[in-house]
Amino acid sequence: MQNKMRSYIDSYEEITVLLDKNEYKKDLEFMLYDGENKLPLDIINSYEEANHYKFILKNIDNIILHKDYFIVNNFMNACRLYSGSIIRSKRFETEFSYDGKLGVDYSKSKTTFRLWTPVAKEVLVEIFEGEKSKKYKLKYVDKGVWEYTFKRDMEGVGYLYHVRVFDEFKCINDPYALSSSANGSMNYVIDLNKLYKMKYQKPKFSGIYTDSIIYEASIRDFTYYLDNENKGTFLGMIENHNNTGLDYIKSLGITHLQVLPVFDFGGVDDLDKNQMYNWGYNPEQYFIPCGWYSKNPNDPYSRINEMLEFVDECHHRGLRVNMDVVFNHVFKYEEFPFDYLVPGYFYRVDNNGAMSNASFCGNDLATERYMCSRFVCDVLKYFAKVFNISGFRFDLMGLLDIDTINKSYEMLKEIDESIMLYGEGWNMNNPLPDERRPHMYNHHKVPNVAFFNDRFRDYIRGSQFSQNLGFAFGMTTDYHYDLGKVLTGSCLNYYKFDNPVQSVNYVECHDNYTFYDFGKTHLMMEEEKVLDASRLALEIVLISQGIPFIHAGEEFFRTKEGVENSYNTKDEINCIDYKRRDKYIDMVNTVKDLISIRKDCRLLRLSKREEIIERAHLLEGLVDSNTFSYLIEERDYDLYIVIKNDYSIKKVNLNCEMVFDGYRRCHLKKNEYILEKPGVYLFKGVKEL
Repeated sequence: MQNKMRSYIDSYEEITVLLDKNEYKKDLEFMLYDGENKLPLDIINSYEEANHYKFILKNIDNIILHKDYFIVNNFMNACRLYSGSIIRSKRFETEFSYDGKLGVDYSKSKTTFRLWTPVAKEVLVEIFEGEKSKKYKLKYVDKGVWEYTFKRDMEGVGYLYHVRVFDEFKCINDPYALSSSANGSMNYVIDLNKLYKMKYQKPKFSGIYTDSIIYEASIRDFTYYLDNENKGTFLGMIENHNNTGLDYIKSLGITHLQVLPVFDFGGVDDLDKNQMYNWGYNPEQYFIPCGWYSKNPNDPYSRINEMLEFVDECHHRGLRVNMDVVFNHVFKYEEFPFDYLVPGYFYRVDNNGAMSNASFCGNDLATERYMCSRFVCDVLKYFAKVFNISGFRFDLMGLLDIDTINKSYEMLKEIDESIMLYGEGWNMNNPLPDERRPHMYNHHKVPNVAFFNDRFRDYIRGSQFSQNLGFAFGMTTDYHYDLGKVLTGSCLNYYKFDNPVQSVNYVECHDNYTFYDFGKTHLMMEEEKVLDASRLALEIVLISQGIPFIHAGEEFFRTKEGVENSYNTKDEINCIDYKRRDKYIDMVNTVKDLISIRKDCRLLRLSKREEIIERAHLLEGLVDSNTFSYLIEERDYDLYIVIKNDYSIKKVNLNCEMVFDGYRRCHLKKNEYILEKPGVYLFKGVKEL
């Protein structure tokens, strides 16, 4: 077989042949050889390109994509016929959209292995038992599915797939595998009935997003500082050493713990855990908990049970668990199973056939295609049902597609009526048409999804891309219009969203500088001013309409020593420093008090734009260049909110009680209040009925 000619099935109507220029001859004829017969193919078109001639041939009717074919010509050139862009045709989608079971279907009496690959010519499963392994040939069934059934108990055996789409077999993991050895060297068959049984009920939640308080943390970061054998793992989060781990998080009063990716990811070593560090945005095995976070990553059940126990212990402490998921790209697509199963199907390409790279990770998943969308939904459903996950935060959500997001929500709602979906809604240019992208400017098309509010972040903190100050750093409020809008849910006058439930209010997350480092490193401000600005900013997050979001350690001025992007630096930069927590315990207590006030006060958790229009009103007499004030009305009381970002003396005359003094919850009744430092001040005025 020579490489002087290549051929591809580019549609159900056409085959493309590329012939080297030095092989070109007049009166060329092409035939399709199926191993028995040679069928003549008509030439539709031909033209000269850089180093070859390109021929467009009329395809035969009813071509079978999982069958081997060869293209031969009348001058002794021959080549294997490969699948090409046919996999992106509408007919391919229709014929090969499959809704049945995939992965391993286990029972004690039999186990079936199923893999979806409409264009593979051969599929083998290699079974590992003890020191021995043996390969078995799967049979093509229908709609692109291959399967093999063992009529015996296969629990605990290891397995890998060998798939031949083109000339050679490629060894791959099962994309639907539920268990793995360390670093994904093989997958395992497991019995789901033997998994850890959860003991505690999931904490009740209204399902109204503005009733949530989200706390973002990394399993590794939160426990690495501790001196115990389980540090850096799921089990390490459960242990309590002087108010650490989950017990500390519980003490804050938050409702939802959002964990950075906990599915199996690359960029780390499951066995030599200190060799590399990574946040986890490198998906490798979507259905399998991360081996880096497991005490026994080679055990088929250990990492799964440890994550189940971790979630269960969160529930025991009154914490719901949200999971950070990454469906915009995969880690090292050239090693991921997708392109070995159906080359070109699972990834977006541009008009020239080049892979899209809007994610800046070398690939963008084509979630708009049926089987890719199904994969996303299957992963979410699995974690919601098996691990009792309460919400999902989508990394670079704007790179997915609207239909998949909405379909996911409806599916998850059937599992948990109070499920949460939110993510990064940046509009990033890619081959998917703008009207199909779930970015924040299309928020009305995904009404049950919330978005990280970058406008809130930039008005309160300042932009990452300039030296402009946000309000918390002392910027004068020459734009009261914008400040007022972000404080009231970014939904008035259609400012950004339809309702406050779509606005995730934050000034710090795992990405970019911490707020403290932004002030010290980016703005180069003095310590006292940075501390006061940090306190003010987090207070604003907690009293604003919308969904408050806290990055772990933000409540005690977390620093990463000025490192702006610490995704793969080292533990010493990323770890939670409990000594710093103890040093700034007053700030921690400030956050606890404001969280308790938010929970007690429905006026801080309004969920509809109409409510805010009706109840929130500017206090013009208490507004100046460094102070913003407004009230929110309830039937029997008014809540007055005064936000001050400078050190000048501000006198407030309100015939009401101060309930938060910029630092702590309080109950003060004075004729006149003197406000000297930056902060949020809350007053409650009881109405006479």
